Amino acid sequence: MPDWLGVTLAIALLLLLIAVRAPIFVALAASGLLGLFLLLGLSGLEQVPLSLSGQLLDYALVAAPMYILMGEALSVSGLGRDLFSTAYRWLGRVPGGLGASAIGASTVFGAMSGVSISSVAVVGRMAVPEMLSRGYRPSFASGTVVASGALAMLIPPSLMFILYSSVTGVSIAALFAGGLVPGLLLSALMICYVVITARLRPSYAPSPDERFTWGDRFRALGRSLPALLLVIVVLGSIYTGLATPTEAAAVGAVGAFLLVGLFYRALTPARLWQVLKSTTQVSASILAIVGSAFVFTQMLVVVRVPEHVSTFIVGLDVPRFVIVLAVMLVLLVLGCLVDAASLLLVVTPILVPALTALGYDPLWIGVLLVINLEMAVITPPVGLNLYTMKSVAPGLDLSEIFRGIVPYLFIEFGVILLVIAVPEIATWLPSLMEG
Repeated sequence: MPDWLGVTLAIALLLLLIAVRAPIFVALAASGLLGLFLLLGLSGLEQVPLSLSGQLLDYALVAAPMYILMGEALSVSGLGRDLFSTAYRWLGRVPGGLGASAIGASTVFGAMSGVSISSVAVVGRMAVPEMLSRGYRPSFASGTVVASGALAMLIPPSLMFILYSSVTGVSIAALFAGGLVPGLLLSALMICYVVITARLRPSYAPSPDERFTWGDRFRALGRSLPALLLVIVVLGSIYTGLATPTEAAAVGAVGAFLLVGLFYRALTPARLWQVLKSTTQVSASILAIVGSAFVFTQMLVVVRVPEHVSTFIVGLDVPRFVIVLAVMLVLLVLGCLVDAASLLLVVTPILVPALTALGYDPLWIGVLLVINLEMAVITPPVGLNLYTMKSVAPGLDLSEIFRGIVPYLFIEFGVILLVIAVPEIATWLPSLMEG
């Protein structure tokens, strides 16, 4: 069978399984196995178990369940409530103060969990009912949490960067540093949007009547301070070279359990079971996707798809920024159909060699890719953050949730254009660490 026909049939099976809503790891694995069988016969299938075990034994992947465990432990401590309360006491007097506080709380919690749906669930459970009770427009209230929850993918410790590192070999510490400035920039722009919109359209976000003293603000901050210090210790140990990202993840997980048990006194047997169960479920799903995506990309490597794509892109007679912009637009469309982790694992082996051949830094490519894939978790029909918001605020209509995220898509894409125009936004902090 010609190579092109085997690949075509495999991709057709992938699209069919996605269309019938099969689990993405099943779709990737089944289409990859079919392609390998059509291209290499039984010998292609025989090499899968060895290659698969080698991929899943990557030491970098050990960090993923540790950061998930850290985030899950902190999520049962009431920290989401404390972060939102603290942010509101500091930002509550600005127009749209509750919305700005939700974004601030999501930004900080994202630095503790690395999982966007966890951020939406923890912060959304506190923030959205409060905003609705104060007369906020439902789409405006939900949009702040759904969009800012996606920042967990970019702000370290990011699971997406761990997956990207496992495919490309780029330093996790450098990727964490590269995502920090764009992540904070996105958070600041989201807050600016909320404040400006609330100022121009007061009906979207009625002004609050509370007044907080400086004592109120610092007492609230004190409640969240231990968890904030834990994040600073974890990330600081990585940036200063005192620990590898995997070692820092283990320290963070242990520290989270100590905080939840001794400071917050929230580690009951039921909550411990909840933490371990959620960590196992999320970790298993991620590793299943990693393994199945590797099978699919192995099939693409057999027919040298990355090389062909690289040769094609390098040969195009157009400015290289036009190529990058076209890639970002294609990924935006694909992100509406495939979940972010699966898309990253499939496209990275294809895109990175091609864009590197154009002279781009693989670290910069990774940061740009993750910013783009943030939009995948907030765009229908498969945006997980949208349905997480629906689960924590069942009174909201999905159409309202969908409307709420539209302005943030423009903000996200605006930052993509900015990072393309000014690569130093992503590369400055990593280069400072290396220096």
